[in-house]
Amino acid sequence: MAKPNKAPRVISPAWWVLYGLLCGLGMTGLLLFLTTPPRGAAVALRPASESSVVLVPITSATRTPLPTAGPLRVNINTAALQDLELLPNIGPSMAQAIMAYRERHGGFTSLDELLNVPGIGPKTFEGLQGFVALEDE
Repeated sequence: MAKPNKAPRVISPAWWVLYGLLCGLGMTGLLLFLTTPPRGAAVALRPASESSVVLVPITSATRTPLPTAGPLRVNINTAALQDLELLPNIGPSMAQAIMAYRERHGGFTSLDELLNVPGIGPKTFEGLQGFVALEDE
């Protein structure tokens, strides 16, 4: 017995348009992926007056610089809220927590007590070394 002949499959023009759009989007994404520098890579900046190229690494430090104005050392037993906020990695809520701990416990007797303040861990404490003191200098 002979097999019946199947009619050839016809693909509609709408399918070809959709296929072309998807291919175009895929190629655009691939092109953007290949031409965009990775995060953290150095970006070449060209000064307007010179023809030399300056390479600046993109890091979190270049996006958010540390405050330049502020005391070199802060007495954590007498500092105001604004002075505590000038310390590295100390924001308004953390400064408020330091002041609350200070009021609740009658002041700090050692710098290690900062580790008892909620939100201050070993890394934050290490970053505060050299910026905090128990007495005015």
